[in-house]
Amino acid sequence: MAETATIYRLYGSSGAKQSLAGIVGRFCTQDGIPGLNNPCKIPASGVYHSFWVTDCLGITGDFNQVRDIYIHGDEGFAEDWGLDSANGGGLFVGVKDTGDNGLPIDVTLHGSNEYAQAGGTVGTDGYAIDNVSNGHPAYRSLTTKKVDFDTCSADAPLRIDSGPYTDDFYSKAWVLQLWTVPTSTYGAKSPKTVIATYNIF
Repeated sequence: MAETATIYRLYGSSGAKQSLAGIVGRFCTQDGIPGLNNPCKIPASGVYHSFWVTDCLGITGDFNQVRDIYIHGDEGFAEDWGLDSANGGGLFVGVKDTGDNGLPIDVTLHGSNEYAQAGGTVGTDGYAIDNVSNGHPAYRSLTTKKVDFDTCSADAPLRIDSGPYTDDFYSKAWVLQLWTVPTSTYGAKSPKTVIATYNIF
């Protein structure tokens, strides 16, 4: 049997994993599968943020080793969604200063658990990943903290987890957040794709 790869989204204080198989992963202003509730808002001034989302890759099945897990997008998030990157809008991903950019979420698998529940004002604005007080504890005190996910292309993917893994596992997680500004475009957005790649032996 070949391996089965599934993307999971983590929610709640403990980081409970929700499979995204067959589900559209949305950005919103709540912690939980939103459906169409609490969509991202456009501010009259300044910047609004979605609640950050924490996703990981789970692999089960028949393999000897999995390593070198990367993510990239299909590019053009800011342009296709009218986020106005020139004025601070965009889709951002948390990054580390050195090593894997992924977030350890399992003490046994990764040596620690740095998961942090998303927060903010439900229905309006989430805490920015890089906010010095309420930002993500794993990223807010680092040098870079986050990068524009549109820079993470197929030619320059973002390394999440070096591995290796030799049995069923959950990878380290990536943390994404949508930022809107007054000049962002209001309304429903076309589907976009976050792609996870890995080496398997």
